[in-house]
Order: sequence, then C-alpha cells, then structure tokens
Amino acid sequence: MQFSPEHPDLPQLLFDALSPLLGIVHSARTLSPGKIGILRALAAEEHVSATQLSQSIGVSQQAISLSTKELESLGFIERRKDESDRRKLWFHLTEAGHRKLESEVKMGRRALKNAIGNELSEAELKLIHDALPALAKIRKAAR
Repeated sequence: MQFSPEHPDLPQLLFDALSPLLGIVHSARTLSPGKIGILRALAAEEHVSATQLSQSIGVSQQAISLSTKELESLGFIERRKDESDRRKLWFHLTEAGHRKLESEVKMGRRALKNAIGNELSEAELKLIHDALPALAKIRKAAR
C-alpha cells in the first residue's frame, strides 16, 4: 500500500511522538545506544566482525573500534582470532555482557513503563496497545 497523501504530516508527527520516548529509554541507561546496539548484535549472533557491526547498527568503523575497545575493557565483549584465518577478528558477547545487556534493557523498559503509567489514561493506553500491530509492520518494512 502506498503512503496516503491525505496525511502528509504523519511521518513527522510520528517522529515527534517517538523521539522523546526514545530519550526516556536512553536517559535511563548507563551505556550509549551505539554500545547497546553492539551488545544486541552480539547477542543475536555467535560471532560478529567489526564490519558486520558497523553495517548492522549503522555507525562508522571508527565508532565501532572505539566502542568495542571500551566494551572489551569493561569485560562485556571479547575478541577472538578466526581459527581458519588468523587475520580475521570476531567479537563475542561475554556472560557479563549478557547480564549488562539484560540490565540495560530492563532499565529502559522500567523508565518507559513509569512514564506511560504516570501520564496516560486507560483509554490512551488502549489506543497505544491497538496501534502496536501497525507499528510492528513499519519495523518489518524497514528491515
């Protein structure tokens, strides 16, 4: 289905509504969104290269290099040489990294839950709940 010209401002309105919500989530966390993106990517795959990380979270190789060094120094990830090609490096999520990712996700969800619970009526909560399938379609289309 094509985007309806009857609602030309809908993308901007949606962005304006969602952006502050992301701000609530990000402000509750102790790691940057980029570092959390790295941890998420590593949680989804057994091993990931720096190039794959750069592509999957949409940041530069330089940002990946700096972030992975910091995450490694914190014990959340480790790098390993490829067994068949010693020139290749793979990043892996450590057990501490799994725990940290889980903690960060919980902090973000808790902050969002508090904001939702404190500000919205039952009718407004139902409206948001009913809109979730449509928002999921947008997410799927963006992949």
